[in-house]
Amino acid sequence: MCTINKDPSIFIKCSNPSKDDAQTITCMAVESNTKSTPISMIWIYENKLKLSKEAFMPMKQLQSTLSDTLNYFPILAGRLTEDVNGNATIHLNNEGVLFTEAQCSDQTLDYFIQRTSDDEEFDYDHINASDLNVPVANDWTGPMISIQITRLQCDSVMITISAFHCLMDAQSTAHFITSWAAGGTMPKNLPMMDKLFVLFSPEEKQLNTTIIRPSDCVFSRDIPLPSESIFTPTQQQQRVITRVYYFSANELKNIKAEAIKHLSATVDYISTYDALYAHMILVIAHATQTSFIDEKKIRILQSFNGRSRFVSSCSPAVLHYFGSFPFWLYGKWTADEPPTLSSLAQLIHEMYTKQTDKSLKHYNAYLSSDDGNIRKNQVDADLINRDFHCASWRKVNMLGGNFGGGGDNYPIYSGPTKQRYPRYFAMMDSHKRDESVNILLGLREQDYQRLVEQKMMHKYR
Repeated sequence: MCTINKDPSIFIKCSNPSKDDAQTITCMAVESNTKSTPISMIWIYENKLKLSKEAFMPMKQLQSTLSDTLNYFPILAGRLTEDVNGNATIHLNNEGVLFTEAQCSDQTLDYFIQRTSDDEEFDYDHINASDLNVPVANDWTGPMISIQITRLQCDSVMITISAFHCLMDAQSTAHFITSWAAGGTMPKNLPMMDKLFVLFSPEEKQLNTTIIRPSDCVFSRDIPLPSESIFTPTQQQQRVITRVYYFSANELKNIKAEAIKHLSATVDYISTYDALYAHMILVIAHATQTSFIDEKKIRILQSFNGRSRFVSSCSPAVLHYFGSFPFWLYGKWTADEPPTLSSLAQLIHEMYTKQTDKSLKHYNAYLSSDDGNIRKNQVDADLINRDFHCASWRKVNMLGGNFGGGGDNYPIYSGPTKQRYPRYFAMMDSHKRDESVNILLGLREQDYQRLVEQKMMHKYR
């Protein structure tokens, strides 16, 4: 157990706000569609040199640089309103982000990350169980972003950010925290907030008067509204054991090489992501005794960052779009025989490579089609009991926030603040120095025991 003592929360505002506090930004449909899934992320900074708290990430400096950083990200200090159809509008009124200083005086970093010199993996129980953040409201009221700074007994520091998902995704979050870590100066890449590039032009609207569900869109507007969220505690009848699994650069090469061996002639390339996701599906399927040949077909989901798809038709500035791109894609395993590592990697690869700026515009338009009610969109999958979903935050610079003032003070870990649901997993960079990857996966206790016995997780080491 650990004790987290929190000071009263304060609001941090832009140090040099715009004089136009009536400015608004209307979220696109794919962003407004995220009300039920706020984000919560953690960055862990180790006090390697055993500096005093006045010297290692001092609180006054964190507050002042945050205030300066908000000048370039004023959307974060605003407030949100929601219309009758669930569309979100952000008001850039500089009411501030919620900021909470906390102390954990009875535990050191080792309590949260129990890693040894020869083992990069660790249990997530203590992170999950600890009060490391102040969550934003689920009803989209109040501050849109909440930041908690927790200083440990060893003076190491944990930064947690809880935010409305319509405000930002992993790439935008990384953009913000690296800018904050740089001291609140003008970011090298200024955030772009114009959403027109993902919306149908007047000419495109005339050509798309009737919009049907895109083939790879996991959301359906024809499913009855559920009484509970897709993530429901009542569905968890067993304890869930959550761990961080570490894949070295060499192990990833081995997995990719094995996946490439038996690709069909229609595919001449797959990525490390494709191969690792395919490997994890097979690992989880064996541990959970999931069948791929039942009459009800297994769905394979992935979160797709579509920024790069718009660059050729719009501008390179789209790569620095500050907002949220939660395009959830899915495919079904329809063959009569179980999949292989190669066939799964190919399915995953083809699912996102065929997406274009046109298909993503159509996806976004579908979410507010017919009567325009965003709330009608429901996930057509069972994420925690049957199907598979990977959220990848690789190569978005989540580990790029160096608060060292020129020294080496990058986070030693970044990931979700809480991960308590089974099957669904996150794929994250592990180190800045190489291509290694952390996988954060939870499994029900019985499934976890099978995972340990089967020894499939690291069969390619």
